[in-house]
Amino acid sequence: MRGISPVMVCLNGRMTTPSATQRAAMAHAQRSKRPLYKRWWFWTMIVVILLVAAGAWIGSRALQAKSNLESAIPMVATLKTQMLAQDVKGAEATLKTLKPKTTMARDLTSDPIWRAAEIVPGIGPNLSAVRQLAAVTDDVVNDGIAPLMSVAGKVSLANFKPVNGAVDVAPIVSAIPKVDAASSALDSALKTVNGIRTGNTISQVSNATATLKTMLAKVAGQIDQVKSLVHILPGALGNDGVRNYLVIFQNNGELMPRGGTTGSLALITVDHGKVSLAKQSSASRRDFPNFQEPVVALPDGIHKIYPYGLGVQVQNLTQTPRFSTTFAIAKEMWKQAKGDDIDGVIAVDTVALSYLVGATGPIDLIDGTQMTGANTIPTLLGSLYVKHKDPAYVDKIYEAMAGAAFANVTSGKGNTNALIAAVLKASKEKRILIWTSRKDEQKVIENSSFLGMPPVSTSKTDAFGIYYSDQTPSKLGFYLKENVQLSQAVCSADGKRHVRVSVSLTNTTPANAGKVLPTYVTGGGAIVPAGYLRIAINTYAPPGYAAQSVTSNGGPADSGVIGKDGDYPVIRGLINIAPGATQTLVFDFIAGNKGARILVAADITPTVSPTIVTTAKLDCASVTTG
Repeated sequence: MRGISPVMVCLNGRMTTPSATQRAAMAHAQRSKRPLYKRWWFWTMIVVILLVAAGAWIGSRALQAKSNLESAIPMVATLKTQMLAQDVKGAEATLKTLKPKTTMARDLTSDPIWRAAEIVPGIGPNLSAVRQLAAVTDDVVNDGIAPLMSVAGKVSLANFKPVNGAVDVAPIVSAIPKVDAASSALDSALKTVNGIRTGNTISQVSNATATLKTMLAKVAGQIDQVKSLVHILPGALGNDGVRNYLVIFQNNGELMPRGGTTGSLALITVDHGKVSLAKQSSASRRDFPNFQEPVVALPDGIHKIYPYGLGVQVQNLTQTPRFSTTFAIAKEMWKQAKGDDIDGVIAVDTVALSYLVGATGPIDLIDGTQMTGANTIPTLLGSLYVKHKDPAYVDKIYEAMAGAAFANVTSGKGNTNALIAAVLKASKEKRILIWTSRKDEQKVIENSSFLGMPPVSTSKTDAFGIYYSDQTPSKLGFYLKENVQLSQAVCSADGKRHVRVSVSLTNTTPANAGKVLPTYVTGGGAIVPAGYLRIAINTYAPPGYAAQSVTSNGGPADSGVIGKDGDYPVIRGLINIAPGATQTLVFDFIAGNKGARILVAADITPTVSPTIVTTAKLDCASVTTG
């Protein structure tokens, strides 16, 4: 029947066309004979089954991954806290629990089915983000935290405790590759998290990404600081050659912008971790000369705001708030007077010394007095002056005390954690400052609280500097109380933002000070009556500000001066304060920008008594506008 149409059939010997019913029956009969794999509905059903199975698979794994990640991320924070607290055993236990969780989360979110589902609209971006979060967390644990844990037990605070006057440098050197690896891993992880797209993800995923990003940014920054520290410490401890450090002890009884006058000095040498006291000197003219001219070149105009002794007298090393200048002057003065080149300067004030004595134990002074952490300040700034009328003998006591304090620290006396805490507390209060000639080491110091420089403002805060200088030959800073108020307002009269710094100083010196204290403590009436305080206050405004005026009791202040220190506008004022009296100086500035008020803060000379700082809204009626 070749050539006959398939729709023609033979009925009773004749070819006829089948009806619609007949054609449907015939088609059904043919389809019934076709295998299942050639039927469209079969494959549709298979696809549906596979999609349901894949969805169930992904959903199950997603729940498991979510559970592991939600418990892992807080554990990373716990681990960081334990490591900072030197809780090595606790950190090891946390890491042991943490690693299986991050590994499981990574495995659950990295199989081919999961990756294929990432292209599905709606759920795809969420799956992609979760996969990356799991991978990053696992990388942080294995490549970032694990290397640090391997050296945590070898490099701890206990390793910095001197033994027989030496610090073991070897563990620090051995830790460098591990810290470098951890820092690199955390930087890479942060870069990955910053690249995760969360614009089309659900809130739980976007929130988890933001949390991890914040935590990684903080931890990565801290590890970068540790990395810098371990790289410079061996050299700073004399591992590549002997280092000479000049330690200057400041007396808060006679105020200077960075603390107090230099009372005594000590040359410390460090050789492969071995710390030695090489030389000592008092700052008196008996032991240290004055110079006819500044020993280093000083910026033009600086004498306008610091007119006495800067660069000429060793007692005035910290008369400037720029510790970089202090270092340059100290380096040249010591070289000329004592013949040694120095690599760095460390300044320690009386209050910082009290913290160190409290951590390392009592010191027996040569006059029989026992000095403890609790009585260091009243002893050195009070009772010694009442007990001894001869300033030369007091200088000897100070010099011997400095040597004893050094011996306590380098011998490893006391609790290492307490000593480190004392140093950190003092540095935050700007009572211990450091400067070095080594650029790589100084860079680390500049990112720490040991830096002594005029404050740097930010986009959110305008930072002022308030620095005191005693203008009498006295040592009455022990009796000074200070209050500072920072106020501001945008005044409608000129549309400018005005900032006022009000400094109130109270002299609590006893009225009979002239009778009970020696003249070298009271000033002896040489410049002001005995017992009076004559204080110069230099107030620094942020660069770009305009200095207006300094007033006292509504009128011009004594010897008011407007000048500059680099880019900083500076106003200098003087006040005389009788025993029992309070005097206030008011410094007015105009901000360089007209914008709304922002936060204001102040870097203030560290004094014996903590300065009370308050903020307020400025009354525009009390300022000069125009």
